[in-house]
Amino acid sequence: MEATQRTIVLQTGRQTPADSLLRDLAAIEGIFIDARRLGTSFLGGGVASFILIAADNVNTSPLADALYQHLKRLKVRGDDDLVILLGGVINTTEEEVSFRDVRCRRHVSLKGKSQDEIKEILEEALAEAM
Repeated sequence: MEATQRTIVLQTGRQTPADSLLRDLAAIEGIFIDARRLGTSFLGGGVASFILIAADNVNTSPLADALYQHLKRLKVRGDDDLVILLGGVINTTEEEVSFRDVRCRRHVSLKGKSQDEIKEILEEALAEAM
């Protein structure tokens, strides 16, 4: 990943696997995806993932669409969510990370957001990444 690229960090919920989201993201041209797994499971079961998305120029429309499609897949019971970590960084190159390896200025839940709201949040995240 080059220093000029802007990045967004996502955190997936613990119940809905990130596989389908990763496939949707992989179909978007011009972005680099680096998925990491949280190295622990939750007491109630499940695991979380962190997804780093990087690009020189990001078209937020297809990205917002992919995130919105994933939100429709979330399990309705429990605390499943998809979160953008504004100012997010992952401080390790390991595939398995802990919460202390991931830092952000603020996290924003996407659950219940429209595609337009998601696009606005993405634009804010990208503006911070400059």
